[in-house]
Amino acid sequence: MNKSICLLFFLLIRSATAYAQNQRDACVLDVAKDGQTVTVRGKVVQQPHDLGFRIVDCNDLVILTYAGNADTKVSADQLHSDENLKRFQTYTSAVYKGVKENTCVQCMQYGDVEATLTGKLEIATIPLGTTKDQMGFLHDASGKVIGTSGFGHPNRMFKYRLVILSVANAKARKLRKPDGRAGGALDPSHRKMNE
Repeated sequence: MNKSICLLFFLLIRSATAYAQNQRDACVLDVAKDGQTVTVRGKVVQQPHDLGFRIVDCNDLVILTYAGNADTKVSADQLHSDENLKRFQTYTSAVYKGVKENTCVQCMQYGDVEATLTGKLEIATIPLGTTKDQMGFLHDASGKVIGTSGFGHPNRMFKYRLVILSVANAKARKLRKPDGRAGGALDPSHRKMNE
């Protein structure tokens, strides 16, 4: 009988462990408050006008900006400027120039950029009695535009923005330099979007 109890206890512990391992971690965005300082790990997603960030275990894309930028209320002296920050800025902004007659627009030097970011999270809200259109404009009940809500340029379509205070563990993959030949980095079939 003791063997049966021990076996039952072992199976119960084993199934509880398996259940816990299969549970998806909660997204920090689901529980964070506007203005809260958070530390998140994720991957950069290049947008046409903005720098996006896909946080591990979250579905929503977060727009990134740096402390000290004019459109934030976070002063530049809060930005921890070190080698990690410089590396992250290089990975997310370095582009190759075009080769001879081949124009290269936004041919990134690095892809698969990942990092751990600490920053102040800003959450866009929609006031009661208003609606938001696809461009981020708020409308009152009569349809009149009364403001905007959200982050991003030119559309304010994103609910979250992270004002970066510090960067850690930045890493990326160096992409091939464009050569202008078919099958080369300028060939659209060869370039991979970072998603």
